[in-house]
Amino acid sequence: MYYIGLDTSCYTTSIAVVDQNKKVVFDERIILKVSEGERGLRQSDAVFQHNSNIAELTEALFKTISLSQIKLISVSSRPRNDFGSYMPVFTVGLNTAKIMGRCLNIPIIETTHQQSHIAAGIWSSKAVLRGSFLVYHISGGTSELLLAENQMGKLTVIGGTNDLNAGQFIDRVGVSMGLKFPCGQQMDNLCDFYASDSLSIPVSISECYMSLSGPESHVQRYIKSRQIDEALKASVSKGVFLCIAKSLEKTIINAVRKYETADVLIVGGVASNKLIKEYIYSSKAFKSNNIRLFFCEPRYSTDNALGTALIGVDAEKLLEV
Repeated sequence: MYYIGLDTSCYTTSIAVVDQNKKVVFDERIILKVSEGERGLRQSDAVFQHNSNIAELTEALFKTISLSQIKLISVSSRPRNDFGSYMPVFTVGLNTAKIMGRCLNIPIIETTHQQSHIAAGIWSSKAVLRGSFLVYHISGGTSELLLAENQMGKLTVIGGTNDLNAGQFIDRVGVSMGLKFPCGQQMDNLCDFYASDSLSIPVSISECYMSLSGPESHVQRYIKSRQIDEALKASVSKGVFLCIAKSLEKTIINAVRKYETADVLIVGGVASNKLIKEYIYSSKAFKSNNIRLFFCEPRYSTDNALGTALIGVDAEKLLEV
């Protein structure tokens, strides 16, 4: 039997299918198009693209699996599990799921984009989490440090950022250097291809929260005062990634000490960055505090519907009880 997951986030249209053993059967995504020089999409433009993309993906889906084998549909219907959490983009996936469910006469489960990221992270990292654990969700739209309790049934924001998200920091700097939005992968590639020192960027921390607006202003002033070439782009990119990594390190250690849990799952698009992962994995502070780190695989760090589908398998089991 098959479990379908749909996720229509700010920049990706995704459909995934798993079987009852959580084996991936189908996993396709279409990245939304952003015009040259822009730093994002209006929700109305994103909804327009999602409607076109979801039709293309569902056509491919139904060429892959039999309709009679679909057991349940799950969908990310909102960003996070908070009252008032809403973005128009998620209505595309939700309405598609409702139509499919009604036509096929099968149940629909609503979940959140954030919970889907966490489910994909646990699955891909093969994490065995002991009781309460920390989750760092770091992406273009979110940089939140969460305390997960009751097998992820309760998620409480305990830290993260109090201004810019990590992905916003990366993209604003990247666009200022002439890169195409989203900029993370291009900046990652620059760090690979150009050997250079990293720009020193200050870190601003208050307990479990980091501030990235000050570091961003520091970088923007530096860019404006210099002639931009590939070496400078690489130096700035390394500096930005290391600033984020150091901020994550300090806020995680503060949270581990405060909430007395040593397991940390890191998910979201920014979590796929190689420099950030290398810095955190080699952190002596983490080792001395016996912190266990679990990173989502790069393919499942970025927006996807796999976690949504996986949640559907678990939810369906509860429905049978």
